[in-house]
Amino acid sequence: MHLENGNLQVSIPIKFRGIGSRHKIVYPGEVNEAPVIVALALAFRWQKYIDEGKFSNIRKLAKAVGLDESVVGATLRLRWLAPGVIHDILSGGCKDVSLKQLRHGVPELWREQVPGMVSSEVEA
Repeated sequence: MHLENGNLQVSIPIKFRGIGSRHKIVYPGEVNEAPVIVALALAFRWQKYIDEGKFSNIRKLAKAVGLDESVVGATLRLRWLAPGVIHDILSGGCKDVSLKQLRHGVPELWREQVPGMVSSEVEA
């Protein structure tokens, strides 16, 4: 759009999104990683670190990543989710499930996880 003084005005539709103490520019159509997806990725990465011997326990891992042991432990437990639940989360069919819900109160048995956590399209 040209202004009266001959300058060109450019508009870029963006939003600023607060993430903790940081801010991120979000562009229209940009795919944002949901906290649940990020936590799942961290759970599997951190378990790999432990399995490979990079960290001998959760305490040392937590210190290295700068988080409380309880947060690291709760995140690591996400790797015990049923494969169907993980698939549904990653494919976007589990939008009502929050990270808080997954960290506090997921049944240990896979068959008990599925009914309340995934859409009706995914079977146990």
